[in-house]
Amino acid sequence: MRTKKEIVIKDIAGERVAIRQGRAGADLTKIIAFNPSAEWLWHQLSGKDFSEEDVIDLLMTEYSLDKTTATADAKKWLDQCIKAEIIDL
Repeated sequence: MRTKKEIVIKDIAGERVAIRQGRAGADLTKIIAFNPSAEWLWHQLSGKDFSEEDVIDLLMTEYSLDKTTATADAKKWLDQCIKAEIIDL
């Protein structure tokens, strides 16, 4: 997987959201709001090839999560990113 390079994180109405840069008439149904940990993950993985296991490892290391919790959180983050079409598989 890889984050899409045209996606940038912007502050809109107090929310941190992923926006497709340079695209007129953006599809607002696919905007995703990031909490601080989701944004942190985005920045850690931007511009790199990564796997679900990489996301799990990052979460376990940064937040001292057990494997079960980190796996569930990684899956949720990845599912939301895939649904919003902001990462390439």
